[in-house]
Amino acid sequence: MNERKDGNNVVLFPNLHHRLVMKGTEALENKQYKQAAELFGQARELDQEHAEGNVGLLVSLVELQDYKEAKQLCKELLHQGIGDYFQITNMYLMVLVQLGEHEEIVEMIELLFQEHQIPFDKMEQFEQMISFSKRALEEREIEAEQHESQLQQQLQQEPLFNGKNEQQLLNTINMLSQMNVRPFIDDIQQFMQEEANHPFFKTMLLNILKEQDYTQAVEVRKFSQVSSLIPAHLPNLQEYPFFKEVWALAEQKLAQRNPSLLEMVHSLLERHCFLLYPFELEQDGATIAAAYHALAEQYMTGQDFCERVALIYETEEQVVRECLDYIKEIEGISYPII
Repeated sequence: MNERKDGNNVVLFPNLHHRLVMKGTEALENKQYKQAAELFGQARELDQEHAEGNVGLLVSLVELQDYKEAKQLCKELLHQGIGDYFQITNMYLMVLVQLGEHEEIVEMIELLFQEHQIPFDKMEQFEQMISFSKRALEEREIEAEQHESQLQQQLQQEPLFNGKNEQQLLNTINMLSQMNVRPFIDDIQQFMQEEANHPFFKTMLLNILKEQDYTQAVEVRKFSQVSSLIPAHLPNLQEYPFFKEVWALAEQKLAQRNPSLLEMVHSLLERHCFLLYPFELEQDGATIAAAYHALAEQYMTGQDFCERVALIYETEEQVVRECLDYIKEIEGISYPII
């Protein structure tokens, strides 16, 4: 028996879970799949381990073609041992086929064979399924190789970066992100070393090298700074120590006092860190946080609050102003039109 507390009164709903499952089953039989999913979902809130209700919800989700939600439910049921293992596994594999997740299909069926979980009369069906998925993976790999080869040929027909406008550079870098960039590393190195090239594009290229685990040294010039670094060893932008320290200081001062101002500080800081990456400002964290706070205040009010902001962060007004002037220069570097 289920109950609901309404003020000081308790309203009883006899056999509510059973009624929800029955109504869900009726809706499912009448092909009212959305209603069935809602009813089975309500039943699951009352009893997450009820096999019939969970299977009804799973069938409803599949019929609604909500395959991602169905996949998640299958994983939960298999992990918790709810319902008939082979029935849930069958549905899980069917959902994976719909999602095109053939690698997971192969892993799942190989595991079933290893654990002798497949009935004798179903072995041929599962052998056909794993063969189909392996072929699909092979075809996908061939298509990816052909696509990469076409992109490489296209890029090799003209200078990689020289003479291109911002939109053309963006298109080129987007193509590079879809292939192994190592054949183009000399051009990338040269682009990174030229101070005049836009720092936005340099960061994009660094991220590609990092994602592709490039372990050779690359020389980068930005904002009159130069460094030789290994892209694979770089932290992600959100884990960038400079970003984390300055953001934490600003959050400490503004989270409760002025959330909208904090949001602007975050936007400015994130944008500038992307341009600066992997370099950072030379001032201490408190001074930098104060400068971003002051810049955000100027944008929102049109007034200069450097003196007051310096006191908040317990730093000197003059160094805050110097830092503010520099980040205004960074702010003056327009992002490419995307």
